[in-house]
Amino acid sequence: MERSKFLTAGYKALKILKSNNSGFTFIEVMIATVIFVMAALAAMDVARGSVRAVKDAQDVTMATWLLQKVIVELETRLESEGIEKACEKKKEGKFEAPHEKFSYVTYCSEIDFRLSEEASKILGEGAEEEKPSGAVSINLIKKQLLDDLSTYLSKASRELHAEVTWMQGNTARTIDVTTHFVNYNQPLP
Repeated sequence: MERSKFLTAGYKALKILKSNNSGFTFIEVMIATVIFVMAALAAMDVARGSVRAVKDAQDVTMATWLLQKVIVELETRLESEGIEKACEKKKEGKFEAPHEKFSYVTYCSEIDFRLSEEASKILGEGAEEEKPSGAVSINLIKKQLLDDLSTYLSKASRELHAEVTWMQGNTARTIDVTTHFVNYNQPLP
């Protein structure tokens, strides 16, 4: 019997302990609150980073589109007005609304082809000499041909460079492109 009294007393004590632990302690509530707040802050930081990355991608996409627009306009002017009239050394400007935060600068520069100088290097030092018999050497004819070709290519081609710049927060961002334009309808020299 003593054993059953002991078991009954132990069962009653366990029942009392269970009834006193039916809720959460203040410490448990505080720890759960801190964990929840930290998880919510981390989720907000991830969401803020995602929104910033999307905005940055939108700006780069818009700048790329505006850059393409500037280059196409420059190439169109070169084709319609001619290289000599349309090729401005440097041109700066801002885009109209809703793209007023973007600005651009374009450069149009001559390309100096020096084919005869390069050919002389390849052919060696005797490229500009006449033959002893007084006849014009083949090398001088090649040099003259390369000089004419150099002049033609220099007049018919331009290097085009364009940059689009904008502010992204406190940082200036730039996207640029360089291409070459050749007008094959130029008269031969």
